[in-house]
Amino acid sequence: MQGVNTLWGSFEIHNVRLAKIMLTQFAMEKLDEQLEKYDEWADKFEDLPLHFMTFYGQQNIKTVIDTMLHAVYMYDISHVVIDNLQFMMGQEQLSADRLAVQDYIVGTFRKFATDNNCHVTLVIHPRKEDEERELQTASIFGSAKASQEADNVLILQDRKLTTGPGRRYLQVSKNRFDGDVGIFPLEFSKRCLTFSNPVKGKTRVKKVKEDSDEPLQISAAGADEVPKKQRSQKQSNKSTKPDLKITPDEPNKT
Repeated sequence: MQGVNTLWGSFEIHNVRLAKIMLTQFAMEKLDEQLEKYDEWADKFEDLPLHFMTFYGQQNIKTVIDTMLHAVYMYDISHVVIDNLQFMMGQEQLSADRLAVQDYIVGTFRKFATDNNCHVTLVIHPRKEDEERELQTASIFGSAKASQEADNVLILQDRKLTTGPGRRYLQVSKNRFDGDVGIFPLEFSKRCLTFSNPVKGKTRVKKVKEDSDEPLQISAAGADEVPKKQRSQKQSNKSTKPDLKITPDEPNKT
């Protein structure tokens, strides 16, 4: 979308399935339900500077780095996405060896990024934590080397609630150069398979009891938007207090 030459290394999802998801996200709609638009969006998607590794499952780090170096030289790649570290490593090593292997892989990716002036996004699953606690930088699986070597650390938080759908937000827990950290609320759209900022809804009145025939309406914009007739009725009957319950709109669910 921004013209950045990007190389995807998906070791957990096959490229065909990944490309299908990306195409749905790019078109912002399910094209299998609107086949007449498929060719148009497929042509636009084909013009994006996206490249894919053909690896799947556990791979040798040297082979992956050689592929990345070749892509930088041939296609001027400036951003590499590795998804994800644990799946690439496999499950064959013992726990003690896995930590050493992970530190070596992280250090190798960091050296590649520095030597080739190329941004590397490395996806790492967190260790199991209490569901009631937020994930922290220390929750990253393995030793502290991954967070120490990274310039930026982004954590996808998923707070599950017992009374309804959970809250999801992206937390910037480390920002080496700017120093600004914070959170970005996210809402998942099943229609286009994307996360985005939730739409701020207007405040509405759930329940109103009023003596007059016309109910009192209150919006988030303030009392200025209330019709003059309703405001005059409210002022002339100050002794009667309506029973109001004001709640914010929930984000639209698709």
